[in-house]
Amino acid sequence: MASPSPHDVWPVAAALSILLVLAGQVTLESGLVRAKHSVNVAAKALVQLGLAVLIAWAIGHGIMNAGGPLAGSGPFLPDEASPAMLFHIVLTAGAVAILSGSTAERTTLRGHAAAVAIHALLIVPLIAHWAWTGTGWLKSIGFVDLAGGGVIHVAGGMAALVASALIGPRTGRFGGARRVAVVQSQAFPFAALGALLLWLGWFGFALGQAQAAGASPAAVVLNLMLAGAAAVVAVFIANQTRPAAVSVIDMVHATLAGVVAASAGAHLFAPLGAIAVGAVGAAVAIAGARLIRAMEIDDPLGTAPVHLFAGALGLIAVALCDPSNLAGGLAAQAVGLLAITTWSAAIMAAGLIAARFAVKLRVDQDQERIGLNVSEHAMTTDVAILVSQLGSLDRNAGSFAYLEADADGELGQVAREYNRAIDIFQAQIRGVKEKLNLAEAAVDQADRTTAQLTEDLAERDRKLEEATREVAFLTDQVARSLVAVESVQGMRSGLVKLIGRTFRQPIERLHLMAKRAGSSRHQADIDALIEAAREESARLARRLADVIDYAQASSFETPPVADRAPMEKLIGEVNLLYRPRAESKGVKLRVVWTPDVSSMAASATALRKIMGELVSTAIGSTPEGGLVNFSARRGPDGELVLDVVDSGAGLSPGQLAQALDPTAEAVGGQDEGAGIGLALVKRLVEMHGGTLSIRSRLGIGTQMRATLRVDGLGTSATASGHSGAAAFGT
Repeated sequence: MASPSPHDVWPVAAALSILLVLAGQVTLESGLVRAKHSVNVAAKALVQLGLAVLIAWAIGHGIMNAGGPLAGSGPFLPDEASPAMLFHIVLTAGAVAILSGSTAERTTLRGHAAAVAIHALLIVPLIAHWAWTGTGWLKSIGFVDLAGGGVIHVAGGMAALVASALIGPRTGRFGGARRVAVVQSQAFPFAALGALLLWLGWFGFALGQAQAAGASPAAVVLNLMLAGAAAVVAVFIANQTRPAAVSVIDMVHATLAGVVAASAGAHLFAPLGAIAVGAVGAAVAIAGARLIRAMEIDDPLGTAPVHLFAGALGLIAVALCDPSNLAGGLAAQAVGLLAITTWSAAIMAAGLIAARFAVKLRVDQDQERIGLNVSEHAMTTDVAILVSQLGSLDRNAGSFAYLEADADGELGQVAREYNRAIDIFQAQIRGVKEKLNLAEAAVDQADRTTAQLTEDLAERDRKLEEATREVAFLTDQVARSLVAVESVQGMRSGLVKLIGRTFRQPIERLHLMAKRAGSSRHQADIDALIEAAREESARLARRLADVIDYAQASSFETPPVADRAPMEKLIGEVNLLYRPRAESKGVKLRVVWTPDVSSMAASATALRKIMGELVSTAIGSTPEGGLVNFSARRGPDGELVLDVVDSGAGLSPGQLAQALDPTAEAVGGQDEGAGIGLALVKRLVEMHGGTLSIRSRLGIGTQMRATLRVDGLGTSATASGHSGAAAFGT
């Protein structure tokens, strides 16, 4: 047994402080994994500590000691203690803790133990010998790694990444219907505390290495603190600027990444250099996490990005501290980085593939769903009980059941609230059933109302159909009468065309309205159709009167003389009848006549029809704001001249021909149901021995002039002898 030495106190204390790394790791992982796996986190921490201590004491310490360029020569299974042996033991325990986070929430305890054994036996001691022992081959080519940036972090991060990829992602993490984009922290304060403990524990390791390398302990600790602080502040700023891209959990990773990035060259960096390395290390770690997620490798704690990428950055940054030997330094650091990553990846991959034949590495999906606390450790908790009961509810979805849990526990309160919600829900169901019963009664009443409404609608349809048939019958009788008249006059074909074109479309519209009323079940629609049918019937009656007038006019050779009236009176009637219509449409009507017209008298029936149709046609074709001018005067040969001028849309030649000859073929696109007012005017004017001329320009207006021969007029008994002109609306 070695004798005690006062010089051993500081190395032993520094070595023991590294155990804070283990406490920090279990605290960090407990804060970031889900509660149903928390027991497994604690169990892994204890198992990996036990395995790491025994393997490092029995074999690892001997491999790390002096020997050849690849491995040390012992002692193995030493029986004497030394500060170096203690340092190697806690170093190994801290290094294997990196594996825990990357395989969390789906790895069996035996599988994790196998990964820890591989890392503690074949990766940590060999790489530590290469980089830190004087006979190691990396040390001999100038490779620099003061506080384990490559030996611990890069090696551990690469091994963790390979283990995570081989074991596979958590169920639903990257595929399937239940893709889990982010697993939220269950206790973020625990995670932050874990990061602080890891930081503090790593100071002890860095101090031990600084003492062994003859570097300033204060400078080393300061650089590590500055790097970690710069990293967390940089991520804090990024989180405030882009919170959707950089989360608060990234601050935990950044704190560790900054310290990891500065570990390799903590004794070489200036303070500003340490700050820069820490901030860039945080950015590299976060970018590495995005890359790993894009590769669909599931690393619940972000272990690999923090240790592998930030550690690799720190190794390369060491070469920048000696600009005079930049190429050589970069070469040595790059060779070391390549050797560490290659060896760690190859050994961990080969070891886990071989371990699959001996142990089960991953739990089943059902075991993962219920949690490793139950499936791996048979630890029944309130959560497990509630999950089991909720699963039973899912299998018996047709019934309601109450949950049971520890009444004094937090989840017991959840169960009580759930049971209370069940009571409320059942009461609501009863209320809904009562409302459904009332609704069914209301539906029955509505059905009866609908049936009555259907009967009413059928009665309305019947009446509308009867009215349509009556109109059709009336039209048919009129047509028959007019056919008889035209046979006397020798005009059969023309009047047949006139009757067909005048009445066919109105009758078809009436039939269509009847059909629509029969298919509609809305009272408003039916009322509107009935009103439209009434208007159509009135319009049909007016057209019927025009046809009768036309037929009567066609039967006379000369105008009747029994109903003569003075022209002044007839013009006044036109002004009185048509001015309200013009004003309602926004059209200005101007009526003017000369005094010599007042001495004339004519057939009241014929002149009323002539003047009325001319003025009515002009008002109908004139838009709002337009002008209609009616004038009457005596011509040079004593004839009566009636002029009607409007500022309307005008008539095309085809429309004009159609209006003057209702028996002609319809022009394409024209309404066959148009009135025959102008045709009647023409017939009446010709009956008076006169002429009707119409000049029209599209978009400008129309001038209609009726000239009646003087021998068709008489002299009014009330003729006046005053001069000038009389007018209305001037």
